[in-house]
Amino acid sequence: MNIKHTWKKLSLTAAVSISATGTAWAQPEFDVRGRAHFDAAFVEADNNEEMGSGTLFRRGRLGVNGTLTDDWDFRIEYDFAGGSASANDIRIRRSLDTGRLIIGQVKVPMGLNEITSSNSMTFIERSAPSNLVADSRRLGLSYHMSEGPVTFQSMVYTNAIAQSSGGNDPIGLAGRVVYNPVNDGNSMIHLGLSGAFEDLGTQSNLRLRERPESRPSSGVRAIDTGSISGVSSTAKMGLELAYQAGPFSAEAEYLSVDVDRSGASNPTFGGYHLQASYVLTGESRSYSGGEFGGIRPASSNGAWEVAARFSSADLIDSGIVGGKMENITLAANYYVSPNLRFMANLIFSDVTDGRYGDENINIFLMRAQYNF
Repeated sequence: MNIKHTWKKLSLTAAVSISATGTAWAQPEFDVRGRAHFDAAFVEADNNEEMGSGTLFRRGRLGVNGTLTDDWDFRIEYDFAGGSASANDIRIRRSLDTGRLIIGQVKVPMGLNEITSSNSMTFIERSAPSNLVADSRRLGLSYHMSEGPVTFQSMVYTNAIAQSSGGNDPIGLAGRVVYNPVNDGNSMIHLGLSGAFEDLGTQSNLRLRERPESRPSSGVRAIDTGSISGVSSTAKMGLELAYQAGPFSAEAEYLSVDVDRSGASNPTFGGYHLQASYVLTGESRSYSGGEFGGIRPASSNGAWEVAARFSSADLIDSGIVGGKMENITLAANYYVSPNLRFMANLIFSDVTDGRYGDENINIFLMRAQYNF
């Protein structure tokens, strides 16, 4: 049964509206969308007794896409995995001759790993530096455009929906530029640069912390700066490099955040990751608009992919000792269809000066996921 096709048949359609001049407006159409990610982890940690094996309903999203007119479309999507509804993409978008104008909550344009959809990531979790530095979804105004080999994305943003600072809200400005000197359908080279500046307003405390790239069984972070007080603003920077040739792809990313504090030293935190993947059955990862998509199996037998990643995240600077974490991840993915896949990650994490001192954490992480 083709769920998406069936829902399209059941799409809600508004009545045609006729203006005083007799103009007929396009009929809005609505399509249901969703995803479910189920995780299980087996963990062995030297010192962190709170980090054990377990399971997690990582994502459970349900929403709708729709067209409002020939030029305007919308998306409303919530995640119910945490036991309560939390907003994801809530936006309207206008298609222009020169690009797209977006109003609402979407991802801040920063970082190749962050921009890649969770349905299409090569590894079960994003790299630790990406989770630490790159902002996820915020409420704001965005403008995206592509011209030949260049993609430009920008956003003015504030808090996320339902996030209150209890005073003056923060205000941020972000931009991302991607250049594709090669993109011929078989080979691709991706060069990216992104930056973001945010005035935190009256929200003067900042805390950076991260897990060893696995979520089940514990909310405990292996590295943690604790609460940093007196922060007035942050400045973030990202560098991206990716290459693809048929079934082989590789990417590297560096991210950093400069923390500006009143009457105190200004630390810089960040890190990088390197990864490579190969699709054993010959398919290629899709790519468009400065971001990677998923893999579409060429046959009913599905597609197999193997991958490896190294990541390093450093939260030690200017007297703040939040720890350093290095992770090596080996991955195998089986794509039953473009909408259903099974994933396995073997993670070796080495933590220095972390929340529990120096320790080694080994994790076998699995996921079953589908989307429609």
